Amino acid sequence: MPKPIRSALEYARSNHDRFLNDLKEFLTIPSISGDPTYKKEIQLAADWVADRLRALEFDRVELLPTAGNPVVYGEWDSPDSNIPTIMIYGHYDVAPVEPLDEWDNDPFKPYLKENNLYGRGSSDMKGQIMACIAAVEAIKRNSEFPFNIKFLIEGEEESCPNHFGDVLTTYSEILESDFCLNTDAGMGGPEKPLILYGLRGYMDCQLHVVGPSRDLHSGLFGGVVHNPILVLSELIAGLHNEEGKITVPGIYDDVQEITDEERLLFAQLPYTDERLLERTGAPNIWGEVGYTPFERTIVRPSLNVNHIIGGSIKNAIPSKAYAAISLRLVPDQDPTEIYQQISNHLSESVPDTVTWKLEYLGGGHGVIMNVNSPWVDAMSKAQETVWGVKPSLIRSGGSIPAVAELKEILEIDSVMIGFSLPGANLHGPNEKLHIPTWKRGVDALIHFFYNLATLKDQ
Repeated sequence: MPKPIRSALEYARSNHDRFLNDLKEFLTIPSISGDPTYKKEIQLAADWVADRLRALEFDRVELLPTAGNPVVYGEWDSPDSNIPTIMIYGHYDVAPVEPLDEWDNDPFKPYLKENNLYGRGSSDMKGQIMACIAAVEAIKRNSEFPFNIKFLIEGEEESCPNHFGDVLTTYSEILESDFCLNTDAGMGGPEKPLILYGLRGYMDCQLHVVGPSRDLHSGLFGGVVHNPILVLSELIAGLHNEEGKITVPGIYDDVQEITDEERLLFAQLPYTDERLLERTGAPNIWGEVGYTPFERTIVRPSLNVNHIIGGSIKNAIPSKAYAAISLRLVPDQDPTEIYQQISNHLSESVPDTVTWKLEYLGGGHGVIMNVNSPWVDAMSKAQETVWGVKPSLIRSGGSIPAVAELKEILEIDSVMIGFSLPGANLHGPNEKLHIPTWKRGVDALIHFFYNLATLKDQ
């Protein structure tokens, strides 16, 4: 092993306790982006990240303003123009913590238990940001950087609206990079590293149904005034058929059928029906006929109702009701087209006894990355060095809007990895980060960065 790599690894390992204490400090900041009550804490979190980059003596560190929360930008330029430029993406904001009574401890008072660090943001994704900072520090304190680096850490990933795309457009010249390292992903298990090469997109909307001008006594008007909750329920029920397929005409037109090669690859991954039921606590599996549960979550679109509001416990026909509807889309599906297809479908289904509106809340495209890029190869070799096994290449059913925006606006691919484990409770109570895996993740990042240094000689 070359001396620079060995020195960086030894430095990281001897400073793990300090890195962990820094992460604990980071986790105490309740940077909940979806709640304006935490505006001050959002600023504290952005400043915290910027201060860590300044401590590394970066050439340039600043907070890029947006119409919402600032984006932290840090830049280190090497005098060698023949080496790659890496963008490191992350988000310092966190998801809400409700329901609080399901947490074993204060979500912003991190604590260690059985090799896990508990606290909101520990895995998603303050722990991943800290791993990147730790790896960069370990290299910078022991050798010349073998690459140019640009940190871009946003503060609205967990909220809407999101202004990250505006930053990419406004600062496109200074953000020019060869690729982006995105650690907002995870592992298949403590000994199962992964590289994501595909993500689903999304489309969010709200369906509003309005009946009478006010709530009405059900004894006086029941049977003559159409109940908006009943209408809403029937409309929602009609969005799927008995085989689990979405009934909206045209919604599958741009969906690419799974290839035999992908189906074989997915079948080799350690995902079983039993494991799915264990993780979810559901009594049985449901979904589109003709596809395995794993295939349904990554290569097929899905439609879910996340929230319904209407009526009250009083004995009355409610005036209105609404549902929050969320779709996960696969590459080639356009969220605005999907919205229009659903709107057209509803227009033919809603009875004339109510009025209605479908409100578009936002959307993003799915993406597929080039698995044969030198960046993916460098990461694959790094993970194999640390874990002793080649990482699995997989697609995810989740959405990371920044990945699609980076590809669309800056035309760069992302290498997507992470060090959180299944069962880390992302967005749920008792979120946790497995520290032994996190430490190995820092080592993997160090190997990855040095692997990139060899590309200029190829």
